[in-house]
Amino acid sequence: MMSPIKLGVFGSAFDPPTLGHLDVLQQAATCHDCILLVPSAFHAFDKNPLPFGLRLQMLQCFIDEAEAGCPLEVCDLEAELLEQNPGRPVYTYDLMAALTSQYQDKATLSFIRGPDNARPETWNRFYKSQEIEETWPIFTATERVAIRSSNVRNILESEKIADDLQQGLNMLLPSVQAFIINNNLYQTGNP
Repeated sequence: MMSPIKLGVFGSAFDPPTLGHLDVLQQAATCHDCILLVPSAFHAFDKNPLPFGLRLQMLQCFIDEAEAGCPLEVCDLEAELLEQNPGRPVYTYDLMAALTSQYQDKATLSFIRGPDNARPETWNRFYKSQEIEETWPIFTATERVAIRSSNVRNILESEKIADDLQQGLNMLLPSVQAFIINNNLYQTGNP
């Protein structure tokens, strides 16, 4: 019988996926055989991201180009969990429990968190944060690339788009940059 694979679970809004996300994945790849990237379907912290389908497409562009050091897969399980409980955020604890059930003996799961979510003031806001820590191993990335999706959105939403566009897009993989430009995402007056 094969031993279970080490499967990392990295959730985020991925609005958009940035080089900061890639750095977290590169750090986590050293401890995992494969990493699931799980975009949030209904964010617990009242974020209002782009529609789920667009973020899934962007994330697919991202993983097709990203060189993380281990295989990456997009996981849309949060959308299924949201359908089961419409209007209720999909919490990390619930996601990890569902994935644990889904993968059972095939994988040992661990939760990957970026440095922003590791800060106590943020982590303590997570639903059942203590239970997450007690139930699953947690890989916490260090801050090596200080790029946030909100930085990219702010630059792309700014009025002086011509000057700032290149600065904002230096924070993204070229395939994600192309997807944003081709779909007019985040730019003032666009969806």
